[in-house]
Amino acid sequence: MLTLVTACMNREAHLRQALPVWLAHAEVGEVIIVDWSNDRPLAELAATDPRVRVIRAVGEPRWILSYAYNLGVSRASGEVILKCDSDCLPLAETLILRPGPSHFYAGHWQSGSPLGKPSVNGQCLFSRAQFDGVNGYSEFIRTYGRDDEDFYDRLAAAGFERREIPAAQLDFIAHEHDARMANQVDAAEPPGIEKVLRKDPLFNELTNMFLAKALPWGPARPRAHYESVETGPRWEVVKREKASELPIPGEVARGARLHALRRVVAKVVGIALDATQRLDEKACLALITNRLQANARAALKRPSAAG
Repeated sequence: MLTLVTACMNREAHLRQALPVWLAHAEVGEVIIVDWSNDRPLAELAATDPRVRVIRAVGEPRWILSYAYNLGVSRASGEVILKCDSDCLPLAETLILRPGPSHFYAGHWQSGSPLGKPSVNGQCLFSRAQFDGVNGYSEFIRTYGRDDEDFYDRLAAAGFERREIPAAQLDFIAHEHDARMANQVDAAEPPGIEKVLRKDPLFNELTNMFLAKALPWGPARPRAHYESVETGPRWEVVKREKASELPIPGEVARGARLHALRRVVAKVVGIALDATQRLDEKACLALITNRLQANARAALKRPSAAG
């Protein structure tokens, strides 16, 4: 049986549009929806179809893909898993693909980008055994970016060939890129450079690349634990045991942050990457802040299109 696993945090408009499309395919034997502390609980979607099950994780202030999808796959009944973002509309040709003893499937951004579909990279098809063999997504990656690529890299290292889901077989609900980053920050977080960095794809991807190398994920790492709070017909409410969250050592976190900051400085400020190696965190933040402020002032001076 094929289980489609998706996860959602405050993008339920996309989910509600995509769900009937998914259910129209007979190949979809089960749909697991992870409601990652959506503002409005989504348990009602379990009544949409007998194939739908909703797992709501409460108490999560921001989106963390690795936790959400590891939770979803852990609740799946099927031996074949399609990891599908809530804005993705896979065509029938994708749903008949099957992972094999030596391969899995994933979209690739290099094929999708020319078609305006960079998000194909986040859609993948794998077996439950493959997922368990590499212990799913790395739960050291807790911000935007590299979560999928790290998963694919570890599957490849385990001997599974990455075969491509053609970009033409994956359609998407149109929306602004900002929607992908909207839930990366806690709503209570004050404005400032840290909030800007939290929503910057380059900073997050570079940070996560460093973390993936410094803290390799695998079967020896315990995944997050969840306490069952409430259950109903095809829905469940859980709460993550945050006290047992694997810590990221301070020196690793600082190294990842400085690694990313220096490369952001090189791109945003235009300093040669080699030269940024002399910069500490304070200097990097000052240069980025000054450039952002200069860009904002320049934007205010530009005549409007209407003018």
